[in-house]
Amino acid sequence: MRKAGLFCVAAIAALSITACGGSKKETTAASSAVETSAEASAADETTAAGGSVIAPEAAKADHTNGGFPVRLDATSFDGKTVKAEFFNFDRYDVAKINALKEGDVIQVAQKNIGIKTIEKKNAETGNFPQVIINGGVENGGASLIQDGDYFRSQSADGTPLYYSTGTEELKLASDVTYMDYSDLNQQNGVTYTVDQIKDAFAKDKDKDWGPQVISIVLKDGEVKQIFRTYAPSEAKH
Repeated sequence: MRKAGLFCVAAIAALSITACGGSKKETTAASSAVETSAEASAADETTAAGGSVIAPEAAKADHTNGGFPVRLDATSFDGKTVKAEFFNFDRYDVAKINALKEGDVIQVAQKNIGIKTIEKKNAETGNFPQVIINGGVENGGASLIQDGDYFRSQSADGTPLYYSTGTEELKLASDVTYMDYSDLNQQNGVTYTVDQIKDAFAKDKDKDWGPQVISIVLKDGEVKQIFRTYAPSEAKH
């Protein structure tokens, strides 16, 4: 499952490079979430007891260009617009996570977690080093995994620990495509053009449409591409 989760993260990173530049007024919810994170990072550098407060890197609130994990409302697709709930997962500087100690506080999914215990795994082998805080996410703590040049928050099933940053109704580009990579037997996936998407969405209506499997690419505020990745949970059915 962790492999599938890392694939999704890598896909999002690649999508972010696909489209770049431009600016647009973001949703109130997304802006608020990012401003709160930024303010906390700047103001809460130490706890009352002298511990450090570790905040994630500021999330991208501008939904004009780039790749984004979303929960798509497939039923809202009308050929011109579609509704999407945007999600984020926290990323942390590697040096700051490696320096964590008991008594510090880490901000995860917009919540503060006081650090009581720290367990490090795979730090010496370099095989996806992990940091388990207060027994991990399964026990009300936090689970972090190193993914390239940053640590990221992790859910119980190994996928990123997503949290919502707001919902928008998005315009669709005239050449928007839906690219389905959910079938591992289809190495190159299946691509649906704009005139085929409505039927493809209807066919997949009972599948998961959340950020673990769905991501979009925006260019100049319009949806250019919609991606579906492999979901181990759906493969069991």
